[in-house]
Amino acid sequence: MTAQAMLLLTILTEEVLEDILIKEIMALGAKGYTISEARGRGTHGLRTGKWSAGGNIRIEVIGDAALCGRIVERLHANYERDYGLLMFTSAVEIQN
Repeated sequence: MTAQAMLLLTILTEEVLEDILIKEIMALGAKGYTISEARGRGTHGLRTGKWSAGGNIRIEVIGDAALCGRIVERLHANYERDYGLLMFTSAVEIQN
């Protein structure tokens, strides 16, 4: 068995963005993703987007640094100003 070093990109955001972000993530080259509901407490500031009564989601994508960088850059540029959005990466090893 071999291990391959990759990054796990975690995106915490509003549920209303789910379909839009999935299209963006896949168009940028991701091979897949995992989505789960997310709850918690934090300080993000004012949300100026069309926020609905929905909750928050956690989207996880595994990829190389270039893929994760493209996704973060696009989502930051297009959504962070108007929606609650937190993104971070963690180093992971994929077992083949």
